[in-house]
Amino acid sequence: MNQRIKLFLIGLMSWFILFLGWQWWKSYPLVRWEPPLSPQNRSEKIDSILHQSLLTYRIPGIVLGVVENEKLTILKSVGFADLTSKDSLRVNTPFPLASISKLVTALTASAYFQEHGISLQTSIPEVLPREKKLGSADWEGITLRDLLDHTSGLKDLRNWKQLLIQTEQKQLSQLLSQLPKPDRNLKKPHYADLNYDLLGFVLENHSGKSFPELAQEYLLKPAGMTSSTFNSSLDPVAHTTLKGYEPTFLWKRLEEKKTKFERIPSPSSGLISTGADLGNALIHFSRWEMGMLFSNLENLSQGRIKPSGFQEIELGGYSFLGHFGEQGAYNGLFFFSQELDKGIFVLTNGRDIEDHRQKIAEAVISELISN
Repeated sequence: MNQRIKLFLIGLMSWFILFLGWQWWKSYPLVRWEPPLSPQNRSEKIDSILHQSLLTYRIPGIVLGVVENEKLTILKSVGFADLTSKDSLRVNTPFPLASISKLVTALTASAYFQEHGISLQTSIPEVLPREKKLGSADWEGITLRDLLDHTSGLKDLRNWKQLLIQTEQKQLSQLLSQLPKPDRNLKKPHYADLNYDLLGFVLENHSGKSFPELAQEYLLKPAGMTSSTFNSSLDPVAHTTLKGYEPTFLWKRLEEKKTKFERIPSPSSGLISTGADLGNALIHFSRWEMGMLFSNLENLSQGRIKPSGFQEIELGGYSFLGHFGEQGAYNGLFFFSQELDKGIFVLTNGRDIEDHRQKIAEAVISELISN
């Protein structure tokens, strides 16, 4: 028995050593960009924050944008989009925005339903055409705003259930075949991508147009986001050469982390955009009452401080409204403070283990306030 245990332990140790060697072989060293030795002006101090963040949080690249007083004052990128080819990450590199997409979906829905005289308090069965009814009394009384506020009772499918869904069934048009019944016992908001995918499904079937077409018409083109679109494939590689990475198990190195979209298109998390486009969008947010988004934001707010579809965080002691995004190793945030009259977005292609998105944003906003 002792001999068997010894052989087992030797085998286990050998496997572990091989695993570590394999992980080293397929991984990459951390990205090191030398920050300015003694940053003097604001630009150099921001550069120093970004360069240090690459190493501190073990991420390959960062895109940063800042709007102040309705002007894009910072738009820059550091690091790499691909550690194999050493292609630099640029402000026009297509970037999967994950759940930041929900802002575009919420504003598209607000604009479309306003134009057609439909209140966000309208129940979903009332908006869907007869042939697309949800087929259950559980949906009675659940409104468009419930989808926007994550108060519908919907829960996302567990990962193992997602794996059982065939690719052709992952089209947004096939959503009803996988839609679970809402849990009417949920009294508090329950965050679920299905809320926004269903919202996109409702928009498609009420309008007779595809969701990407509606997003282009009602928000992306008017906001100057001419390089942005929703996914037409499950694989991000079909839309961008940008790769995502995560820290290795043991070594202080980086390995590629692949991911897939949940459906085609994905109103909840499928927007592909660029830093340049997000800069244009952030300018429109900064104009608030004077901007093209105001009526849509008012419709989403209905007297509340936080519009439906938005998240709230604090940066530098000030309240910011916007949304986080995280899908695999594609991460970001997009927020604006009306009180401070500043907006910021941060995009990274490294898995967010240490909440680096908000820490980078906090450091940048604090630096801007101090000047």
